[in-house]
Amino acid sequence: MIKPQFMIIGAAKSGTTTLYQYLCRHPQVFMSTPKEPDFFSVDAHYAQGMDWYESLFHQAKPDQICGEASTTYSRLQQYPHTVERLVKVLPDVKLIYIMRHPVDRAYSFYVHRFKGSRYKPELAVEKTFEETLVKQSEFIDSSFYFYQIEQYLKFYPRESFLFLPMEDLIQHPHETICQILTFIGADPTINLIEESTLVANKAEDDPEWFVRKQMTSSFKQIPGIEQLKSLLPQPLKDKAYQWVRHFKYKQWKSQQYMPPPMRPETRQMLLEKFREPNQKLAEFLNWDLSHWNR
Repeated sequence: MIKPQFMIIGAAKSGTTTLYQYLCRHPQVFMSTPKEPDFFSVDAHYAQGMDWYESLFHQAKPDQICGEASTTYSRLQQYPHTVERLVKVLPDVKLIYIMRHPVDRAYSFYVHRFKGSRYKPELAVEKTFEETLVKQSEFIDSSFYFYQIEQYLKFYPRESFLFLPMEDLIQHPHETICQILTFIGADPTINLIEESTLVANKAEDDPEWFVRKQMTSSFKQIPGIEQLKSLLPQPLKDKAYQWVRHFKYKQWKSQQYMPPPMRPETRQMLLEKFREPNQKLAEFLNWDLSHWNR
């Protein structure tokens, strides 16, 4: 019977995909496919039973450490039965929780859903972040990190957790990955990080990058364009994009793919909303989170 020994429980849009990709490269680690089974959170998945869940890890070697990364496990306002289900099956599991600036995370989650709704209608959101907040509380609920932690601490000891700020994963990736590998019991001396991956993941969170990707994808359908692209140096590709983006085509693409920015007054409102929970979190973790108030 193979079960995960560790889980990345969130938070959504806080670097969990990047961490998942790193861990997939480690020979001593086996990560589930899909990245987010959502077994203990989503009722329909839980109803499939333990045989289905364990099948996600059947290809793991006997000496590999198994893990998964369902960010719904830290969306307990929407999935309140998650922890009770989890502790019954995995009472000794190690839990990794990555957190970022709560307002930035909430808006990034909105951008993610805004972009994804083009391909998955069930991800549809309102036209603005503000309208979405009125109708869907889940976008800010997941940023109440201390609430999520409190629910877990009713069932798991403090020693079961590794809490990390997303800034550490971005600014000190090697040290942070080493810390994570040590926590889960894998060899921390194996280098999992490629610098190009860091850049790619940072870019993917940028709406302008997404518009550029969509614009250039249209041109890639022109016969011979891929061969021409391979011959062009990157500076020339950048100049070509700058030339195209000044035309109406770019404006149309921007309206279609880039969500409107968060209003300054919305950011201020959310900063106030999170101020007290952030303070509780800072005291619990002994972190300086003063920059989260800006």
